[in-house]
Amino acid sequence: MAAVGLLVGGASGAVFVGPMVAKKMGKATPVLMAAGAHNPDGEADGGGAAADAEHAPSEGQQQESERAESAAVHLLENLVLNPAGSGGGRFLLLSVAIDVGNAKAGEAFKNRDAELRDIILTALGTKSVDELTEISRRDQYKQELLDAVNARFGKQAVKRLYFPQFVVQ
Repeated sequence: MAAVGLLVGGASGAVFVGPMVAKKMGKATPVLMAAGAHNPDGEADGGGAAADAEHAPSEGQQQESERAESAAVHLLENLVLNPAGSGGGRFLLLSVAIDVGNAKAGEAFKNRDAELRDIILTALGTKSVDELTEISRRDQYKQELLDAVNARFGKQAVKRLYFPQFVVQ
């Protein structure tokens, strides 16, 4: 009896609740096939032109897609540098997440990854261990990096910058 309840509850959730949640999250939901409709290959068909119209992106979906592109994040992981004045005895291990300002900048970041890494390592490599361990200065470093990257890749290439990993040893 419990198994039947779980089966009915799961099926109800998949058919009714799942598409509503997916729609709110901006995900496309599969088109339910019309019973008895077949395409020339003998497979069930979603209704031909009606199904095509449902799959064509609306103006709202296009704007949402453009927002998603501009909301891309370029992640640079496991950057390692020796802070200024450390004599090689200390190091900074960090990851930088860049909130990409536009699709063109995102492509440039992918194609010029080594240059982007160099900008970050050069800017932070001038800081001492004491400066890097001072948490109150992290926002200042983010702004410095944002300005340096925008100077090289164009205005508004970076919206925001994050340090998901920042470890001084």
